[in-house]
Amino acid sequence: MLIVHIPSWFPIPEKPLNGNFISRHIESLGDRVQSVILHHVHPGFTPTLPQNATLFPVEVSTANKLKLFNAYSSAFKQLIKAYGRPDIIHLHVVLPMGPVAVRLSRQFRIPLIVSEHWTGYLPMNRPKLSLSERIILRHTFRHANHITAVSQDLLNNIAATVPAAAKKPQTVVGNVVDTNLFGLKDSLQQTGKKQILHVSTLENDAKNIMGILRAVDALKKQRDDFELNIVHDFRNILAETFVRERGLESIVHFLGRKSSGEIAGLLQQADFFLLFSNYENQPCVLLESFSTGTPVVTTPVGGILEITNENNAVIVTPKDEVQLVEKLDYMLDKSKQFNSEIIRKQAEEICSPDVIGNKWTEIYRNVVETQNFASLP
Repeated sequence: MLIVHIPSWFPIPEKPLNGNFISRHIESLGDRVQSVILHHVHPGFTPTLPQNATLFPVEVSTANKLKLFNAYSSAFKQLIKAYGRPDIIHLHVVLPMGPVAVRLSRQFRIPLIVSEHWTGYLPMNRPKLSLSERIILRHTFRHANHITAVSQDLLNNIAATVPAAAKKPQTVVGNVVDTNLFGLKDSLQQTGKKQILHVSTLENDAKNIMGILRAVDALKKQRDDFELNIVHDFRNILAETFVRERGLESIVHFLGRKSSGEIAGLLQQADFFLLFSNYENQPCVLLESFSTGTPVVTTPVGGILEITNENNAVIVTPKDEVQLVEKLDYMLDKSKQFNSEIIRKQAEEICSPDVIGNKWTEIYRNVVETQNFASLP
């Protein structure tokens, strides 16, 4: 089976990790199908691709919609000559590549699957959608043969944003974790200060990093036997200034960007992981934490409640910093009571590459068997 992947989020020079969770979805397919990624790339820039996928580059140097369509149509014809007729076009995230994927699907009579990760459908972000974005979303979902998202919560919010999506076949396909890389933590007792880990972009509206730091500042007045390590893609000057002015440098450590292997090591050393988000879909970092057997303190937003339970998480109300201090204080004393092997086993059942790869294969097979273009608008 030949799958042509069209990702809306793709590595670019200034963001080499852009769309890394899309890459993980493609990689989870392994050799179950043949995967070809169709995308335009920056001259002189070689993106990191899934090992099981081939890049078929599109030569286009303009944002002009007609020229973009023509470039992708021409490239698709060449792709067919090189690989044969694809069985599925898989669009990863609607904006901005939705119109291109729909055009190719209609032109070449190939079924279209749309998968989503974007938080733009959530209630607090929905009002920010422009008219043109809403038109693209409606057009794309109207022509999709199947829709997937990383959580049921996101599927519900997609349907609330674009009612036509509710009429389409839907499946939850969660994020993927390399469960070999993110292995079970050492059961030996750690020495020294207790370790809390946070990994994010430090974007405050979503991740509420300032709320975390204020809670840590309050907790410091009660105890000083812990450290907060923060892995982040970008700097947050406001957060760094707060840490410096409050004298938290010995407790809060900004570590910058780390590789997946380095993050796995930090999770294996951590007593627990912390995520105090105002909104989310299905955070990869929580699944990575579970894969190492590390419990979490997190908020019940987006699809988080779909992957957390009493065995792996302590839940705190979003924006409630007083409650967060209480939960952090509790977890610093009680995190060792969580069973790492149980946490790990539950993670393997929902986010391992084999589990997700098998889900995709089943969806592809069902779509190919049931495709009916005559019934599509």
